[in-house]
Amino acid sequence: MMIDTVADLIHEFVSAEKEILNKQEIKHPTTIGAMYEGLTAEVLSKSIFAGLNLKVVKNSFIVGCKTEFDVLLVEGDGEAIPYTDRFHFQPEQVIAVIQVKKNLYAKDIEEGYDNLKFLIDYFDDRNPEKFVGIMFRDSFRQICRKDLMAYKLGELSENEEGIYHALWADTILPVRIVWGYNGFSSEYNFRESFYNYLSDKRSTNLNNIIAGFGPHNFPNLIICGKYAMFKNNAMPFVAPVQSDNWWPFYVTSSHNPAYFFLETIWTRLSYRYELPNDIFGEDLKMEPATRFLDCKVQTLADLKGWEYNSRLISDKELKANTEVLLWQPTTLDRTQYVIIEQLCNRGEINLDTDKDLELFVVQSDYTSLVDFLEKLMATGLIYIEDRKIKLLTDQCQCVILPDGRTVAGENKSDRLTNWVMKEIAQYRSKNEQN
Repeated sequence: MMIDTVADLIHEFVSAEKEILNKQEIKHPTTIGAMYEGLTAEVLSKSIFAGLNLKVVKNSFIVGCKTEFDVLLVEGDGEAIPYTDRFHFQPEQVIAVIQVKKNLYAKDIEEGYDNLKFLIDYFDDRNPEKFVGIMFRDSFRQICRKDLMAYKLGELSENEEGIYHALWADTILPVRIVWGYNGFSSEYNFRESFYNYLSDKRSTNLNNIIAGFGPHNFPNLIICGKYAMFKNNAMPFVAPVQSDNWWPFYVTSSHNPAYFFLETIWTRLSYRYELPNDIFGEDLKMEPATRFLDCKVQTLADLKGWEYNSRLISDKELKANTEVLLWQPTTLDRTQYVIIEQLCNRGEINLDTDKDLELFVVQSDYTSLVDFLEKLMATGLIYIEDRKIKLLTDQCQCVILPDGRTVAGENKSDRLTNWVMKEIAQYRSKNEQN
């Protein structure tokens, strides 16, 4: 089954089971917690793949950390804690951490965030596994639209360096999720409460900096009933840095939270175990989400930190944002298409030795080579390193459609192929009708 089908099944399962648990007339906090932790563990167990030596455990620990975590997704066996059903796991065994709440309101947001924000202190990044490097490279390319080599060459801006380190931390950390089964009555109230929490944690005294609020400290996903709040760190959801240096790194949605849960967990598993991309189906749908928090690096009195900007969206606008859009490849003009096709064939174009390039682009609609390169980089398909044009994608492909349009995009998950097949089918159907 594909991700949409599984997400729908889990959504129905959670809705039915939550209704049963909400009706239980139990006042004992520990028992209430155990019920919802059990439900979360069951959901996670239904979400993972067989044959990977994965385990879902409750109320266990990460070695070095004193916090007891509600639900962990781990690889392999842990060290049993005598006379309990709890375990200790090494950091490298932990794939996901979930903090569970029956209700998620202001104090619960704070508690859930606080339990997860300092996990970075317990993860050693000196010898990361191969998949970590690949996931980090893919993430950085999509967010900053540059290659990792730009960091080593000293070609990153101060803001890009900050994002580089934040994404690296996100990569070595496990997936961190706060799951509340009940809570705010609207997406608007959910956003407002989280914003108020962050506002109270602002560092207003440079001699007393409040730590733990870099973008990497934020949970990958927060679920509150039928609403979700998640990170655009390309693991898997993406929003690149904007021209004004703001990175729209946190968004909210009223779409099925189970879908965002599966996407987040499955993306990590797909990198770690090299799972086939077809688990994500056609990968053409773009679920609705609304920009919430932007961030960028700011320097104040010789101290670097993160500045945040909250996007104020009305309740009416949030409720109206429900349309599932279709992914689109990048539309190219003919000049761009020729260059991208050359890159697909040759791997790179040397700006110093390819003397015909400037004449070629100027004879088109571009005022200069610089003008052309700026517009080509804006597509997110290429970057320039050491005076060479290179592709940001692993398997870029170019296509001329039956109606004459020229497009290009990453196709390592067959996303572009799936999109093209739909376009061709629609073109044929339209012509047959005519």
